[in-house]
Amino acid sequence: MVNFLFKKSYKLSSFAKVKYNHLWGSKGVFTTIRVYGKHPKYIFLKDHLLQLNKSLKKLNINFLLTEKQLLELIPNNLKIIKYNHLLRIAMKKNIISISLRPRLKPITHFQCKFVNYQRINPRIKNLQYKKILSMQKNIDMQKTEILFYNNNSILEGSTTNLIMIKNSQMIFPKGNYYKGITMNYFLKKFHKKYTFKLISFSDLSKADEIILVGSGKGVIRVTSIPSIKWFSSSSKMFKRLFSIYKAQLEL
Repeated sequence: MVNFLFKKSYKLSSFAKVKYNHLWGSKGVFTTIRVYGKHPKYIFLKDHLLQLNKSLKKLNINFLLTEKQLLELIPNNLKIIKYNHLLRIAMKKNIISISLRPRLKPITHFQCKFVNYQRINPRIKNLQYKKILSMQKNIDMQKTEILFYNNNSILEGSTTNLIMIKNSQMIFPKGNYYKGITMNYFLKKFHKKYTFKLISFSDLSKADEIILVGSGKGVIRVTSIPSIKWFSSSSKMFKRLFSIYKAQLEL
C-alpha cells in the first residue's frame, strides 16, 4: 500500500481545495518528479513542467502550470529530514491533484518481464493508465519492471525507458512510445552518440547491458531476464550513467 505524505486536489479555476481524486482514467495528463535532498530539490522540474504544459495543450486543456503555482500547493510543514520522494502531478480540464510519497529503492538484482501492450496515445503521458496499474499490482516493482512490446519490437518499461548497450554503443528503441524526462536528459548529455533502432527479442538477448531510466527508478542495471535467458555481462555503461545522474541529484 502506498504511504502518501500528502494528497490534495484543487479546482484549476481558483485553486480552492476539493475532495482528493487521483484522476486515473480521466482525460488528462500527469508527471512524476523526483524530490531529493535535505532542502527539497525537484529534479528536472522545468523539463517536467514544459512537457506537462505541452501535453495539456495537445489535449485542448487551456491551462499553463507555473513553477510558482505548483510550489505554493505543496505543504511546507512536512518535517522531512531528507527527501527521497516522488511528487505526482495530475491534471484534467478543471482539477489538479498532487501527492507525495516515499521513493521505493529498486533492489540490486533487478529483472524484467514482457507484456504485449502499447500505451494509449503514447506520445502523451496521459491518465489512461488503469490497465498498466492492474499489471503492476501483480509484481514487486522494486524487483521487476514490465517491458512493453508491439509487433515483436521492444518499446519501453511501464515506468521507465530502456537503453540497450552492445559493444559500448547506446541503443534506444525505435517506435511509438513515451520518451521520458530522464531519457531526454541523457540524449542531450551524449550529443547524438547513440542510435535508435527497432529492438527485437533476439537483439535484446545479445545485449551486453540493459539499463532502465526514469524519474522514479533513476538509473537501474537489469541483471537478468529469465524468459529470454539473458544475463548481464557488463556494468561499465551503467556505472557511467549512474554517476552522471547521481551528480545531477547532488548539484
